[in-house]
Formats: sequence, C-alpha cells, structure tokens
Amino acid sequence: MLLFKNVIKLINLSFFFSLLSFSSVRSTSLEISIIQTIDHPALNATREGFLKELSVLGYKDAHVETQSAQGNTALAAQIAQRFVSTHPDLVLAIGTTAAQAALSAAKGTTIPIVFASVTDPLSAKLVSNLEKPEANITGVSNFVSVEPQFELFKKLVPELKTIGIVYNPGEANSVAMLDKMKIAAKKLDLDLVLATASKTSDVLGASQSLCGKADALFINNDNTSLSAFKSVVKAAQACGIPAFVSDVDLLEQGALAALGPNQFDLGRQTARMADRILKNPGKPFPPVEFPEGTEEHINKALKTRKLSLAP
Repeated sequence: MLLFKNVIKLINLSFFFSLLSFSSVRSTSLEISIIQTIDHPALNATREGFLKELSVLGYKDAHVETQSAQGNTALAAQIAQRFVSTHPDLVLAIGTTAAQAALSAAKGTTIPIVFASVTDPLSAKLVSNLEKPEANITGVSNFVSVEPQFELFKKLVPELKTIGIVYNPGEANSVAMLDKMKIAAKKLDLDLVLATASKTSDVLGASQSLCGKADALFINNDNTSLSAFKSVVKAAQACGIPAFVSDVDLLEQGALAALGPNQFDLGRQTARMADRILKNPGKPFPPVEFPEGTEEHINKALKTRKLSLAP
C-alpha cells in the first residue's frame, strides 16, 4: 500500500513538472493575436500574406489566434479586449474597425498594435502623424489614389458619366474615401450617386437602388460591401452595367476591373514591419507605410461583351 502511494506521488509530481515545462514553453513562445474586421477575400489574403512572411522570417513556432468581428463594431471591441487581457506580444488588426478596437483596448498598455489594410489611418484617428506614430500603433495602409482608378474606368467605358457608390457610413475608411472620390469625380467630370449599406444584408438592396441612376457601380475599400460583392455584381448585371472594385482579389467575382494593391503582398509587408518592432522593443515605432505597388486587373471575359449602360 505504501509503495502504491509513493508511485501515485511520483506520477503526480511528474504531471506537475510536465505542466511547469509546458507553461515555460508557452511563456517563451511568441504570442500573436489577429483581429479581422470581417471575412472577405482581400482581408483574408492580407492575413495569409502576413502569416506566410512571418514563417519566412523565422516565427514558425509562434502561437497565433485569429478572430473575425464579422463586421460588428461591438464584437470587434469585445474581441480586442479579450486579446489584450491575454497580454500577447503583438496584435495584428486587419481593417479599420479592427484597428480602432485594438487601439482602444490596448490603451495604457505597451502591447504593440500593427494594422493592415487601413485606408486612412489619420481620419480613423489611429495616428495623428504618419511619420512618427505617437502611441503603440503603426501599420500598412492599403490606400490607392482614386483618380487613376476613375481614369481606368473611363478608359474601359468611354460613355461613363455617373458612378454608383455603395458604402457603410459607419466605416471611417469609407467616409474618408468618399470625400476623396468626390474630389476626383469633379476633376474628371463624373457624377457620383450614393447608396448606404450598414450591414452585408443591405448591400443588394442598396446596389439595386442605383439601377437606372448610374452607368456603373464601384466599391472602394468598403469592407461591408466588399464582403457582399457578389450582391453588387448581381445588381449590376440585372441593370446591364459594369461593376468596378478596388480590391484585385475580387475580380473573379464578376468585376470588370480593379486597380489596387496585391493584398497578399501587403500582408507580407506588414509582417516585415511587425518583425522590426518585435526585434526592437522600446524603440519608436516605424512610420506608417503604404503599398509597395499597385496592380491593374481587367476581366477579359467581361471586356469582350457589349456593355449596355443604364438609360
């Protein structure tokens, strides 16, 4: 009986030390939390590029947890708060809503926040100085100038006079881009007609409301509409007009053309920035970066069709 008790003690001690060993390994491994505004091909490509480059940079053993806020601001805040409470080594926030939630949750901490695919970090109040981020946040924007996009659309559809825009007024990046689109449209003698969609289920109706009012539909970095881009294409096809998009990853869903950054490459660019931050703790964060290049994609299958514009 005494021997049996000693064996049990040894087993318990062995289990205890194995737990200590596991805890020690977990405490020294890199912890990265990823919060994503919503799931759609462009943001997913950003995440995949980030993880791929992270592995290339030597972080193969990093423990990564990813959650999507599903386009819900309140859920984004909850996810960010939970992530911050676990004290990760770095939080990657993909999309403006995710970045705003992460910054708010990490206030008063030293947890590095790196954002990706944020169109306008200034208007989103993530930073007040692109060159010298003053808090524990920086990242890579996916901003592309509107004017060359509109010029491409006019080149493809010479009769283009009015562009229908579907956007979520609750997304800071969308509101910022709308202001830029208005300036570019005026310069290129184009008119904009607007429809709002606060959630993905609203996108089809908003797009349909522009039928007969617009010569084409365009979704520009609005995560709500991008995640429901098939609905935009469905409405455009029913109206006999083309759909344009800012994310090249969505061309295969039926857009006539897209001009924007390669989101996978943008994710890799973000990983390289995260690497610099992790290797230089306590140092000032690097400046906000922008896409290292843009790509012009044209859907040749659609280009060969005769496009009938709305009356």
